[in-house]
Amino acid sequence: METCGPLNMAGFQFLNELGRRISQESDDSRESAFLFQRLSITIQRFNAAAIQGTFAMRTPTEDDI
Repeated sequence: METCGPLNMAGFQFLNELGRRISQESDDSRESAFLFQRLSITIQRFNAAAIQGTFAMRTPTEDDI
C-alpha cells in the first residue's frame, strides 16, 4: 500500500468490496470501517518504525545512568 498519497479509486473500490464481503460473513456492518482503521494503524506503525530506523543507535554511557 502506498503511503505517500491518497488511495486511488481502484484501491478504494477493492477495499470497499473486501469490507463488504467481510461484513456479510460476520454479520457486522461495521467491518468495512474496521478494515480501514486497521490499515490506517498498520501504516502509521510502519511509518513510525521507518522513521525510528533513521536515528543512530547509541550505547548508554556511565553519565546517562
